[in-house]
Amino acid sequence: MSSSRFSGLNIALLAIAVASLMFGAYGMFLSGAATTSPSANTVGAAMLDEELDSSRDPAQTPLADKTDNKSTKTTRRDSAGSDTTSKTSDPSPTYNNSNDIPEVEVASNPSDSGNAEIHGVVLDPNGAPVANAKVSARRSDLEMKAPQFQENEIERYRNEVGDFLARTARETRTTTSDEQGAFAFKGLDETLAYDLNATCEGVGAGETSRVAAGDKVIILLSGESLLLGRVETADGKPVKSFSIRYWRQNRQWQASSRNFNDEEGKFSIPAKVGYMQLQVTATGFTHDKPKDVQVGDSSEEVVIVVDSAAILSGVVTDKEGNPLPGVDVSVGGGDERQRGWGQQNNGPSATTDSKGRYRFDTLAPKETKFTASLGEMSESSTITLTQGENKLDFQMDVGAVLRIRLTDPNGNPVEADQIWFQEKGNRGWPRPERMPGKEPGLAEYAGMKPGEYVMTVSAGGFPAVKQDIKVEGGSNEISIKFTNGAMLTGIVSSSTGSKIANISVRLRKAEEGPWGGWGTGRIAQVDAEGNYKLGPAEPGQWTLEVYSNTDWNNSVYTNTITLAEGENTQNISVDAGATVICKVVDEAGNSVSWANIQLQGVKTYNQNSNNDGTATISFVEVGSYTLIASSRGLASPSQFISLRAGDNQVTVTLQKPNSCRLTHVYPDTQASKAGMQVGDLVIEYNGATITSWGGLSKAIAGTKATDDVTVLIERGGSMLTLTLKGGYVGIEGTDAVR
Repeated sequence: MSSSRFSGLNIALLAIAVASLMFGAYGMFLSGAATTSPSANTVGAAMLDEELDSSRDPAQTPLADKTDNKSTKTTRRDSAGSDTTSKTSDPSPTYNNSNDIPEVEVASNPSDSGNAEIHGVVLDPNGAPVANAKVSARRSDLEMKAPQFQENEIERYRNEVGDFLARTARETRTTTSDEQGAFAFKGLDETLAYDLNATCEGVGAGETSRVAAGDKVIILLSGESLLLGRVETADGKPVKSFSIRYWRQNRQWQASSRNFNDEEGKFSIPAKVGYMQLQVTATGFTHDKPKDVQVGDSSEEVVIVVDSAAILSGVVTDKEGNPLPGVDVSVGGGDERQRGWGQQNNGPSATTDSKGRYRFDTLAPKETKFTASLGEMSESSTITLTQGENKLDFQMDVGAVLRIRLTDPNGNPVEADQIWFQEKGNRGWPRPERMPGKEPGLAEYAGMKPGEYVMTVSAGGFPAVKQDIKVEGGSNEISIKFTNGAMLTGIVSSSTGSKIANISVRLRKAEEGPWGGWGTGRIAQVDAEGNYKLGPAEPGQWTLEVYSNTDWNNSVYTNTITLAEGENTQNISVDAGATVICKVVDEAGNSVSWANIQLQGVKTYNQNSNNDGTATISFVEVGSYTLIASSRGLASPSQFISLRAGDNQVTVTLQKPNSCRLTHVYPDTQASKAGMQVGDLVIEYNGATITSWGGLSKAIAGTKATDDVTVLIERGGSMLTLTLKGGYVGIEGTDAVR
């Protein structure tokens, strides 16, 4: 537990920003966000058939602020370059995200250039041209990996998000469709393909990928509308600050969230036409039941009424009355059978501060059970909540408290990297709560049950210490003194001279199980040149092992070595068998990163291509295999290859799929009874031509269990016709090329 967590809503907002930008959806992301800080996240835009004007008023950019709390007039340029004015009588409320998304103010300046053009037209769901649609383009091969969030590095994450947004802004071209829905991008690299995205408020959004420079394209928008509403109390007073979580009906796992601040309690959400469900969260109020709404059936506001909440606060102390920080207080809980790794709370939770205080401000007024948890210990209590302030204090038995003092060989305090515990006899992994640090070299844990454990402690620069401990109720003093360690470096090479990739080395004690050494510096990845570095490890005798990263159950090399304190060297020669070096390209010859490559034969091997479109698979048994590859809607024909010992160079070309390959056939299903097999290519289903796994899934979903269905399959070059009933078939598949 942590006493300070980054808001889940903030994370969601950052995730929305990152995801939207990754798909070139600048316009769609903020056009539905109502308003933002005028300077935030602005991108210079070039109008249709014009060069980028970085001096243009930021208010004219696709991400500019379009509304305020008054009726406004927005001026834009039409395709001929003249000024036109449109009046907005009902402004959208403010979407308060200025404190959550880093500000990015940068003009488009793509790294690619050339003399090629892409022309296209934007159409609405009825096929009519869409004027003033915002269209963006970005090269398809651009690596835009979103930053990964880590709870204890919020500032780093925000900075990386800012850099990510800035780079995306620079690499994204933006224009606007004319009255005929036409648009064009100039100055493109003729050797590249581009991903395009179009949005138009009140009409919808659409995208298309890998459009070759010089081609013409149609972007068809999916139906979209604007859901307008307001949040108020039972007596009609507006709720001015709230968040809304919304999802397509009965698809809560696809929910999105937004923050709103509006004096009249109003909100607006861009959404596809159809049924949705909304859930409101507001400090001091509750909204227990999601509201069903229909988007696009009328322009009337949706009114969501919230009830006054019960507010609960309290203090958690130990049996002596001392405040306990870091205690998790949750709704429900208390069932010991439910405790363990990955446990989910039944409802909202709060964490106590340094004075042991906690607070809930959006609870429903009713009888509710609460549980205070600290490590493996918990205390539950039930209270009948009423509207307004309620109080509930906990006095907990914190079980055993461990005070672990760590020193280096000279007696100086050392900070632990990790400390973990395992019950003797491998019966479980308890999770006591690490308390805030009070002095150097002291790690204090609370909430542990008395018993016998194996404790493992690691600290930078020293061998990990593994020690049996007996824990008793109350305070337990434990001293750990680290020793000087041994480092092991070397080079792993193949006895046949072939390239080796995706392998790891490990030092393991004879008495340790197959997973010994994790988290102690005794397992390391071998780099592209074959170099490795292990340690620090305890001087003495060790088993040195080499593993393929695709098979941790069987080592490809084992040797017993003795390590001395300080530096040690051990070069390793292994029999790598056959190594496959697979280059993945598209039809234009461009490298394709993150493509999945499969070898199917005596064994099955999988690997993904790197940034250069190369996948290396080592330790493959010599023999014959079928090779297939796929990536982001593209696939390759199956390729029969015969592998010899050493390096085997293969090139795979991805193209648009034209069939579906079966990857799994479930037993006792229509598929197994009809004779379907893994590797079959599905060409037709119920008269419909199948060109992808998604197309087959859609065709199956369009049939009933009473329908008679024929399936055309290609197997080993021969065509087979199978007869099934509609509905569930019992297969899994992937895109394929015949």
